[in-house]
Amino acid sequence: MSRIIRSFNWIVVFWALGLCGCSEPTPSEAPKTAEPAARTEDGSKKTIILSAAASTKEVMEALADQFKTETGTEVKVNLGSSNALAEQILAGAPANLFLSANQQWADEIQRAGQVEAAARLLTNRLVLVVPAGNPGGVHKPEDLLSDKVKKIALAGEKVPAGMYADQSLEKLGLLKQLTDANKIVRGQDVRSALSYVERGEAEAGIIYSTDVGSAKEVTVAYEFDPKLHDEIVYVLVLLKHSSDNPEGRKLFEFLQSPTANTVYAKFGFSRLSQN
Repeated sequence: MSRIIRSFNWIVVFWALGLCGCSEPTPSEAPKTAEPAARTEDGSKKTIILSAAASTKEVMEALADQFKTETGTEVKVNLGSSNALAEQILAGAPANLFLSANQQWADEIQRAGQVEAAARLLTNRLVLVVPAGNPGGVHKPEDLLSDKVKKIALAGEKVPAGMYADQSLEKLGLLKQLTDANKIVRGQDVRSALSYVERGEAEAGIIYSTDVGSAKEVTVAYEFDPKLHDEIVYVLVLLKHSSDNPEGRKLFEFLQSPTANTVYAKFGFSRLSQN
């Protein structure tokens, strides 16, 4: 019954929002689904869909453009939080590949029997950011308890960035105090959390270091020790129902290539070793 309900909910969102998948969701929007892959006259698929974590927006769009230049195949990048994208896929949304910002949501797709192949692709760093001028005087996590800090922006509790942030604050002994003080505001995904800080609606936020490059008037105040949270890992998944699509397989391999590695470095991501 829960699978039927998810499918129905996805159909409603699909109808209401239309087919997009290439723009960043705002805090009030749900991730948008992408249209089915187009076919050439001989029936081969020439458009493929990559559902990717919102934090990879710029790098995946750049790689999609490069892949099209090299192969002639268009890649539609469907952005959103990893948990929402996983739910879309489980509910039947069209996608050829899935890039999750943690292992958990890739595992959910695996348990559903929808994974043809998977690769640990990238890692990232978690940082504490503040708006221009740093009105809350935040320089370290403990400063979040200050009366000057009214709101701290985090991604949702099921969103990987939000999960990593919660783990860090918990280990520092701050999560309960900040929650009890009603200081935490949740964004739909990590970019939504960033937008609260950019607009000055929060005195601080916890995001990935790579998100800072897309931000305006935001400064990194502190970088969290990786030991405070689970390993940040982006998992690339080739979905089983698209395994008969040679273009999907080519993109899966391209995103693990030396050419792609150069682009990841340009946008601040670190490539994980495949050993």
